[in-house]
Amino acid sequence: MLSNCWEIRKCGREKGGINEKKFGPCPAYPNNGHSCFIIAGTYCFGEVQGTFAQKEGTCLICEVYKLYSPFFGEKKEQFKEEYPEEYENCLNFFKNIKRSA
Repeated sequence: MLSNCWEIRKCGREKGGINEKKFGPCPAYPNNGHSCFIIAGTYCFGEVQGTFAQKEGTCLICEVYKLYSPFFGEKKEQFKEEYPEEYENCLNFFKNIKRSA
């Protein structure tokens, strides 16, 4: 079973986490723990982030993105197998970005 982003990054914004009250619950919790990079408002590197376009540079250096990116993630095949709906949503997100560019 793959770890979720809040387990990897230890941001504390998951339900009951140490930063949930201060910053609110993470918008990636509980359904996008392997594709947080497509979700606006996640808490990364000590601050709340914006949209993917705004946080892309941060995502590119993040271990979660490096693990689960549907294009080059080290565990992309396991992500696809264990969480097929989340994986497909992630792929569709990037396809839509490409079409609108």
